[in-house]
Parts: sequence; structure tokens; C-alpha cells
Amino acid sequence: MKYFIVTGASKGLGEATVQQLLKKGNHVICISRTENEKLEELANANGAELSFLQEDLTKHERITGIVQYLLSKIEEDNMLEEVYFINNAGMVDPIKPAGKADDKMITKAIHLNLLTPILITNEFIRLTESWNCKKVIINISSGAANRPIHGWNTYCSTKAGLDMFTKTVGLEQGQAASPTTILSFSPGIMDTEMQGVIRNSDKEDFDNIETFKTYYEEGQLRSPFFVAEKLLELILSTNVENGRVYDIKEFV
Repeated sequence: MKYFIVTGASKGLGEATVQQLLKKGNHVICISRTENEKLEELANANGAELSFLQEDLTKHERITGIVQYLLSKIEEDNMLEEVYFINNAGMVDPIKPAGKADDKMITKAIHLNLLTPILITNEFIRLTESWNCKKVIINISSGAANRPIHGWNTYCSTKAGLDMFTKTVGLEQGQAASPTTILSFSPGIMDTEMQGVIRNSDKEDFDNIETFKTYYEEGQLRSPFFVAEKLLELILSTNVENGRVYDIKEFV
């Protein structure tokens, strides 16, 4: 049995990823604030196992317990072959220049985009250290990790931090007896709810808003399903470099 844990699984890239994972022999565990009835129907039709865990992952004090609970259930499976943890949940807000952002929103974004994946990874590696199976952690990154964008100071910083965390843990796991493979994946611009948030921001807060409106109007946004397809081709292969930051542009 292959297990896939996907955060932010009810919409966008998370939903598209789960759709493609719902096959016989896979058990997909979705962590999100809301359930998705379409995914449940698809799982039943395809004979796949699907579980939903409704959680708000900005509440960092709950993260360790969530990972402990999920892995304790997975460990009971004597047919366990592979386990994947896809840290997809994230938020682009607050889209505000420094000095104008709400401190509670900044804290929430840092927790969800950076602290939550760090805590998940730390507990995952601790609990699976002796597991003799394929173990992979995937952190969803962004091109914003590599360049400053007006109004995105929190988002850029958290994604840059996530990439460096990924590189460092990958280095550390190179010395582990039963290593976990960790990677970051930058999906590029996609037609998701997050893009809608960006297009509806104020120009005084985000001076590049017209460019993002043009992406949408000219059909330049990739579909989440296409991006998910490329992501899964990568992580299910045997050619993943531990600690590497991958970009969708490498696969199109």
C-alpha cells in the first residue's frame, strides 16, 4: 500500500493531486479545513481509499499531534510500501508592503507557509527513522522564493525559508541509515483561487497586479491538473535528488 498525505487538499493543486492519486492500491489522506465530496465520489468509483482530516494548519500547536496520529495509523499496515507527505497548504496574504500589513495575518502566513512544514518534517523524520520503506516529503514552493515582489514580503520570505530548510534537511538525510527524501517543487503560475486573491488585491499594495491580470486574460495560467501530473511523475520516479528545489519549467 502506498500512502499519500496531502495538505490543502480540497482545492487547487492539492485537489488536482489527490484526483490523480485516487487509484486502487493507494490510500490518500487529505488534511484541509473542508471536505471535498467530489473527491470522495471519485475514490469510491476508483476503488481507492480516501480519508479526510479537517484541521486548520495555521494552528501550529496541533501539528505534532496530527503527524503522530496519522503515522501511528499508517504504521499498523503490514503492507506498507511507500509514504509521501505533500506540504501543499499555503497562503499569499497579506499582500501589503511592510508597515501596512496586519501583524496577525503575518503571523498566520508564517505559521502556515513555513512553521507548519518544518514541524511536520521534524516529527515525520523522528517517527519514521527506522521505517525501511520509501519515504518522501514534498514542499510546495514558489518562484517568489527567488526574487523580491512588491507587497509579497511575507510570502517571498516564507517560501525562501522553506527552500533553504528543504536543502538543509536533504543534506542531513544523506547521512541517515534509512533516509527520508525531501524536495521542494515550484509549480509556477496556476489557475487557482490564490491567483484570484492576487488579482483582487489593491494596486497600491501590489504594483505588479496588471501583469497577473494579463496572465489570466491571455490564458497563460497552467491548469492545476497538469502541474499535479508533472509533480507526481517526479516524486514517483527513482531519480529524485535529496534536498533539491525543482521547478515546473524543467518538465515542460
